[in-house]
Amino acid sequence: MTYPPPGPAEPTPPSLGQPGAPQPSPYGQPAYPGQPAAWGPEQGGYPPYGVVPPRRSNALAITGLVLAIVGLVLCLIPIINLFAAVLALAGLVLGIVGLVKAGTLGSGKGMSIAAIVISVVAGIGVVVSQIFFVAALDELSSSLGSTSISSSSPDETASDEVPADGTGADVGDPAAGATSPALAFGDAAVYEDGLEVGVSAPAAFTPSDTAAGDEGFTQFVRIDVTLTNGTADTFDPTLTYVTISSGGAEGAQVFDAAHEISSTPSAAVLPGQSVTFPVVFGVTDPADLTMEVNVGAWEYDAVVFSTTG
Repeated sequence: MTYPPPGPAEPTPPSLGQPGAPQPSPYGQPAYPGQPAAWGPEQGGYPPYGVVPPRRSNALAITGLVLAIVGLVLCLIPIINLFAAVLALAGLVLGIVGLVKAGTLGSGKGMSIAAIVISVVAGIGVVVSQIFFVAALDELSSSLGSTSISSSSPDETASDEVPADGTGADVGDPAAGATSPALAFGDAAVYEDGLEVGVSAPAAFTPSDTAAGDEGFTQFVRIDVTLTNGTADTFDPTLTYVTISSGGAEGAQVFDAAHEISSTPSAAVLPGQSVTFPVVFGVTDPADLTMEVNVGAWEYDAVVFSTTG
């Protein structure tokens, strides 16, 4: 009996590592050349059992959390907290949207909740700080408006003080609807806390050759300013400054070391004591003078003296 010749032998699959061998798949399944793996990012669909796809970051949650934190930091600073309120609102909106996205993306839920909570706290902080800020401004405004001034001549006692406007109301009293009228030179203004500002009558003055500030003027006046501390606290006269106008023009202050005409005193005035210092101005018309004395503290109104008052 004749048998057919044997056919070609079955090819032996190449071993791993040899050319043409199946390459290992990153997902645990070998892939032969020309045959795609069972699943991979390029195939789409669902991953095989036991494989977890990488999470995508939740940018909305991160941004909302950052804005909420910045808003919380700035919420207690007056004026700036208005900007903090905008940041807190934006953080709240992004936190809510990020929380919705967290279910799809699989990340950012905790940051979204934190952004929402911090934004709400920042908003409450803005409201509270604004309430305190407005209350502080109202209190400051009330304290500024409560300072009253009464005038008295040097020969009058405190019990006989008569307001300069003759209306029977303290000068500068907001309840009386009056502003501080000009006092006459030689009078004194007494604040309600006991501080007194007085000036002497203007006297002609001749600057020395070493005087400064006398340029452009031919007439000069000297006025002595007296500050009497009738308060219970020490008074600092350093910030006191004086201005004067004459004939509708601003006067120029003159400093003359030869006549001991210098700046305002710097030594503190104790309760019950007073200090007197001279000021000299170049003026246009000595018969038409309006002088303003400001003691430099915000709680005191300026005092005006005039030759026509």
